Amino acid sequence: MKILLLGASGFIGKSIYQKLIHCNHSVTLGIRTPIDATHILCDFAHDSSIALWQERVKGFDMVINAVGIIAQDGNNTFQALHTNTPKALFQACEDMGVKRVIHISALGADQDAKTPYHQSKYQADAFLKSLDLEYIILKPSIVYGEEGKSTALFKALANLPILPIVDDGSQKLQPIHIDDLVATVIQAIQTPKSNFELSLVGDKPITYKVLLEKFRLWLGKKPTVSIKIPESLASMGKILDEPTISKDNLTMLKMGNADNVTPLKDFLGYMPKSMEESIFATPATKSQKLLSDFYFIRPLLRIIIAFVWIWSGIVSAFLYPQEGALILLSDVGIHGVLAVPTLYLASFLDISIGLLILFGFRVLQLLWLSIVVIVGYTLILTLLAPQHWLHPFGPVLKNLPLLVSIYVAIILERTK
Repeated sequence: MKILLLGASGFIGKSIYQKLIHCNHSVTLGIRTPIDATHILCDFAHDSSIALWQERVKGFDMVINAVGIIAQDGNNTFQALHTNTPKALFQACEDMGVKRVIHISALGADQDAKTPYHQSKYQADAFLKSLDLEYIILKPSIVYGEEGKSTALFKALANLPILPIVDDGSQKLQPIHIDDLVATVIQAIQTPKSNFELSLVGDKPITYKVLLEKFRLWLGKKPTVSIKIPESLASMGKILDEPTISKDNLTMLKMGNADNVTPLKDFLGYMPKSMEESIFATPATKSQKLLSDFYFIRPLLRIIIAFVWIWSGIVSAFLYPQEGALILLSDVGIHGVLAVPTLYLASFLDISIGLLILFGFRVLQLLWLSIVVIVGYTLILTLLAPQHWLHPFGPVLKNLPLLVSIYVAIILERTK
């Protein structure tokens, strides 16, 4: 079977790809950064041309679309990735005689959808159903697994000293394990049936609050109290660089995300795994606990490092007595007409670095720049004004733990 798999760089797509290769299918990946001949360049943010997709899908027996985002970012909008480009893709599949399209949609993407996420998914689903080709639309609930972003977030939330819940935490969720989703895709490839939708859910619903409590128990934490979080805190998602925390996602959570598991059970020939049989079957490892501990440390470190830069710049330029600042510059050989411009230039650099880090612009590069600048400051003072190492408040000495903190932030940014 010659298959074009789109969205192969994501959690779901990667898992589907590994299983397809294991089943000896001939798979070509459509991704934004092709590496070899088994890849083709595809960018759903811009590729909404039917003619472009006609050329790409030519010769394939089947197309699997696993492209999806949970939050919009720049050109990566719901309308582009979930509606416009998939519609062009599906039309091209009909035009070029592709035998079957398997489309990963979302549970809740229906005519009464309330959020842009679900609405954009529904529009693509409806268009696909209007075409003259074989299709299977899979509509998963929350997909969990060791590499899943939602799984990591649930672990981190459960790890907090107080459990944050929405309303009373009674919203029903029905997460499906990634293995069962992949098994459904494989069955969808093989089945003679077509032109239907299937909800992908776990064995039974679980409330949001109970889910967090189960994750907390799994992490080896003692039970704790819960606190209702106001909807206004949804804006914290951008500050924490956590796209799943948003007003729309909060709305979807409050609506619940569950359905009847029987159709999926009948399709697979077995009951999907329960969370007790999968993720909670064995105690959390030390590394899993550590990742949960550090989940919110990453954005917190970024905010604190940004604040240190911004506040240092403000203090140096506007709050600290200028005479004292100029004495420091004089210690390293900068005085006369160059002293004041150098002071303000250094302050501007500090504030600029801080603001760019705070707003998430090229964070990794700026964190490395921070290390270079701090090491530079430290070396200059060490060589030209070593007496500052003996200051009782340790202004130079404190650069050492700051450097380590920035390096830890770099490591965490790489793993997000």
